[in-house]
Amino acid sequence: MSQYHFANASIGTGSYAGEAARPYVAAAILSADTIANGYVSVLQNVHSVAQLRKFSGVSIAAQTCGFTPGAANELTLGSVALTTTALQVNEQVCNKDLRATWEGVLMNGQNSPAPADFTTYVAQYVAAKTAEAVEHNIWAGNWVKDLGGSAAYASFTGILKNIVDGSPDRETVSALPLAAATSANVSVGILDALAILTSGAEGAPATIAGDPNTKIFMSRKSAQFYYQALAATYNQPFLNDGLVARYGGYDIVTPGGFPDDALLISKVDNLYFGTDLLTDHINASILNLRDVTGDDVTRVIMQFSGGTQLVDLDGLAVWRQEIPA
Repeated sequence: MSQYHFANASIGTGSYAGEAARPYVAAAILSADTIANGYVSVLQNVHSVAQLRKFSGVSIAAQTCGFTPGAANELTLGSVALTTTALQVNEQVCNKDLRATWEGVLMNGQNSPAPADFTTYVAQYVAAKTAEAVEHNIWAGNWVKDLGGSAAYASFTGILKNIVDGSPDRETVSALPLAAATSANVSVGILDALAILTSGAEGAPATIAGDPNTKIFMSRKSAQFYYQALAATYNQPFLNDGLVARYGGYDIVTPGGFPDDALLISKVDNLYFGTDLLTDHINASILNLRDVTGDDVTRVIMQFSGGTQLVDLDGLAVWRQEIPA
């Protein structure tokens, strides 16, 4: 990612396509918290559709002089399609509004994180906001928790929506939200939900149970409930970070865009995000209109694609709230 980070670069106005647009679009995609921290597997050269392959089984038999394909536990190959959605960012920023902030940050001198070029600062600002939107869509895109409402994020289909549509075998659905402790007809305690997620008929399947690469995913609010529950259980209001970052032997990760009232246990290589960043189909334009039309605005335009998919619905377990309509 570092080769595309333009924090200290000077960006001119103009339109860019393919490789020339990559520094602009990469900053908007790869800086999303989930991608930057490797919480999912990323394919950067997907144009429209990519096939994710799943291998299973292998047959080992007694050696013979002939070639006879194994009959027991034979190798099988499956696939699932990761389909991306064409996306665009069309943002217009009033230079007057943002310039005051930029100039204020520059007052810190050499310690200032802001670039010396104002156009670069505008591009950074839009890229950061785009990365936040990408982050939320990776997990919650088109996912509806309240069946009487609509999805909070709908740029592309996220991982939780793919899980809901796929109806996995190990899925627990509750009408109640998570909390630090269980309260009858009000909330489900985080420790109770984690116990369901990691064990029993609805918990982590045998294929990932105990695997060091298996992670528990939850929101930062849910993690705070977990901290509170541990503090109450062990009477330790000051907890060691190593203790609160794990449950049942599994690392807990809290992506910035993971929604509240949902828990997921899976291996990282089962979760995929795809984009066309390394293709010639991306575009970016940075247009300061002050010297063109007289309008004191900068327009930032980006075109790229994004989408998510799971390799194996049977290789995970999920706990989620669903509020009836």
